[in-house]
Amino acid sequence: MNFGEKLYRLRVERGIYQKQLAAYLHVSVGTISNYENGIHSPDLKTLSKLASYFRVSADYLLDRTDYIAPIDGLSTELADRYTAGDIMNIILELSPQSRRDLVKYLTMLSACDGNILPPLNASERRTVVFTPPKPESPDEVPLSE
Repeated sequence: MNFGEKLYRLRVERGIYQKQLAAYLHVSVGTISNYENGIHSPDLKTLSKLASYFRVSADYLLDRTDYIAPIDGLSTELADRYTAGDIMNIILELSPQSRRDLVKYLTMLSACDGNILPPLNASERRTVVFTPPKPESPDEVPLSE
């Protein structure tokens, strides 16, 4: 999806008219139409304003990522003083196998909470199923409480 399509979709999904967006950006309605139809692209200042207005990242608008949240979301504290950015950096340092294991674990936790994890990105529209490891011997089977 190109910039114009993303801009149009964000605007329509939020019930915003071209006239309202044009007033916010101090441009004409025709300029908004040109952005949405791919005739013109906004300058950096306007791109930044659009990202702030819609609370998305500029990278999302430019189709560099499917991650829609603004970059300031990475400073959100999640647990035990770890921010989303801290956790992302830790994940990036993991081995590929550890990352796959983490996705399985997150899928299990999400299912326990009654949720289903969404696809990770547009190219990975597959279901990740958590399968607990099988006990190697009858001695390893946990007792029922």
